[in-house]
Amino acid sequence: MSNSVRTIVVFESRPRWEPELQRQFRNESVRVRGCRSLSEFSAFAFPPMADVLVFDLPEDPAECLQWLSKLVMPPKVPSVIALCPPDVGDLEWTLRDVGVREVLVGDVSGEQLSRACRRLFLKSE
Repeated sequence: MSNSVRTIVVFESRPRWEPELQRQFRNESVRVRGCRSLSEFSAFAFPPMADVLVFDLPEDPAECLQWLSKLVMPPKVPSVIALCPPDVGDLEWTLRDVGVREVLVGDVSGEQLSRACRRLFLKSE
């Protein structure tokens, strides 16, 4: 990983992953920011102000899928990780088709999510 500060932005309805990732990266040069609205999340994507975007997919993902398909279309966007509840896990390939780089389904630990972020950091170097 480079010496520059990396940024992860987490879209979620309630703070869960933001504080967990802050804990996972507490001894590294990684800033974790949370947001609760798609418009706020978009502001981090265009122009890219984050290295990784973490998207906690809601139970009813239709609007979010449409938004995600627009998000990852421009050529220079951050890598996206989608977190899916088990009942929408069958959307993995749809998410990958719209450009999501990592799809984590079901019960995910903070350690698993931080490893996925680190993999994407390495791919972007």
